[in-house]
Amino acid sequence: MANRANHYEAAFEAFVRTQRIPCVAVDECRRALFDDEGVKNPDFLLYPRFAANLVVEVKGKRARNGRGRRDWENWVTVDDLEGLSRWQQMFGPGFRAVISFAYAEPLPPFPLPHGDGGFEFRGRVYRFWAVGLDDYLAHLRSRGPSWRAVAMARKAFRRRVRPLVEWLPMSRDAACRPRPVKERER
Repeated sequence: MANRANHYEAAFEAFVRTQRIPCVAVDECRRALFDDEGVKNPDFLLYPRFAANLVVEVKGKRARNGRGRRDWENWVTVDDLEGLSRWQQMFGPGFRAVISFAYAEPLPPFPLPHGDGGFEFRGRVYRFWAVGLDDYLAHLRSRGPSWRAVAMARKAFRRRVRPLVEWLPMSRDAACRPRPVKERER
């Protein structure tokens, strides 16, 4: 079962359920064995109706730094990436591994306008973004070998990350709608 003590994962699961996406929260207590080696389990398996199934690792981050700016913090551990790669390979071509970043911030003093992308949950506002594992791996930078942590450069990350809902088309129209190409991506 998912770690419901982790508010980022609990918010992610609540959000996915409000979107009516079939999902499985994976038991994180035990590591799966592949060839006598332990491998980190993903957090969720998602089954959007008109897209590839998703193997998801959720990473919670604060939405704003001390100066109120969005940092687009996106670091993960090497263990996270190795686990996602192994699971994507094991599940095969019908699955795609993604890292979903849940950015949390305190509730604003006034209600959010409908459609601003924020999801209110347990006294915070969450915004969910995701990047494909392949894109993430192609643009890695080390955060220090002793930490065994890596990240994408913020500029590369901003170009490649998409709102989570774009990974979850539940209608043919949503699945067929082309994503606009930004000038920076060309």
